[in-house]
Amino acid sequence: MNFLKKWQLLTVLLLPCVFIFAQNDAEFTATTMEAQEVVVSGMGSIINGDVAHARDDAISDALRRSVETALGTLVESETLVKNYQLIEDRIYSKSKGYVQGYEIVHEEQRNEMLYEVTLKATVKMADLKSDLDGIATLIRRKNTPRMMVMIDERNIGDVEGSMNYIDADLNIAETALMDLFMQKGFKFVDQSIIKQNLDNAKAAAILEGDVAQAASLARTVGADVILAGKAMAKATVVEVYGTTQRSQQASLTARAIRSDTGDIIATGSAEGAYPHIDDVVGGKKAIEKACGKLSDQLLEKILTRWQEDVTTGTTLTLKVQGISGYSQLSKLKVSLPHYVRGLESVTQRDWSGGFATLEVTMKGNSDDLAQSLSDKVIEGIAVTVVGMSQNSVTIKLANSQ
Repeated sequence: MNFLKKWQLLTVLLLPCVFIFAQNDAEFTATTMEAQEVVVSGMGSIINGDVAHARDDAISDALRRSVETALGTLVESETLVKNYQLIEDRIYSKSKGYVQGYEIVHEEQRNEMLYEVTLKATVKMADLKSDLDGIATLIRRKNTPRMMVMIDERNIGDVEGSMNYIDADLNIAETALMDLFMQKGFKFVDQSIIKQNLDNAKAAAILEGDVAQAASLARTVGADVILAGKAMAKATVVEVYGTTQRSQQASLTARAIRSDTGDIIATGSAEGAYPHIDDVVGGKKAIEKACGKLSDQLLEKILTRWQEDVTTGTTLTLKVQGISGYSQLSKLKVSLPHYVRGLESVTQRDWSGGFATLEVTMKGNSDDLAQSLSDKVIEGIAVTVVGMSQNSVTIKLANSQ
């Protein structure tokens, strides 16, 4: 048998194997993308007789379990398809589960300490940013955060300076970003309220990238997240098939900042171009195109961060006042996991005199943390909750009598 005939025979023998491998890959992709319905139960602790809050905790617990259950089922089924080869890492890297929607099928107060909820959830392993139902569910689970946007826009012919920003109405970039995010279900603070709380110095600082000033302004106007950045458009002359043509180019950068902690949760940059005989009109169109690209980047990163918060646990800031000494602070840090349900870690960020800042990672939100600590006596330390925001809780310590 000559070489050509051998090669033809080998090709015939291998083709079914190639088809099987390709089919398995297609099955993997289809399985990871389709929705799954799971029925799970969750528990909530009844603290100080607050049954309503325990019910909310039970629902959150069940929703976290629903994603874990769906992902676990996917791991098991795909392992069987792949001839018992271990592929959990591949699935986890390619799949991000989220709850598209759910309904409660049963709930009851088990005893004086526990409330149980059983629900049927629809879990998807796909791209969350294109699923309006999934985004709406996630926003509700994050207690409907409010957004604000502040973009330093310099279009062709514009006058520079913070005074121009304060006096002007909504600019193109702010309008475009707000519209694109609102189409996905996000809520925004009225821009007129923002402008009322601005002066030249603060506007200049924020527009130059001062994160602390941006977070401070957002807190003042009641926003949980601020999108702050810069947009710039300029005109160029390009040659197309031997003829010259004016084109307007825009560049846009922005950061999403948590107002209560100043943490940057997303960053992005994008460019856009639009040919027009009028530089100002073309510049506006170019900025709009850049905003379309940038909004996709920021949206994906913000939703990913929020999904991680509600599924695997969020990082909250615990501000502590009235500390009598470092030994009291150490005792509090060691004891917190025994008093706060779902708390996974405690990290001390700073301590000075009677004040300290702790970061806690837990499955829950700031309301859960506040409920767990409100009017508690922890190892002889009386705790009073004196403040709370979307991602932080402030407590005051005193020796118990």
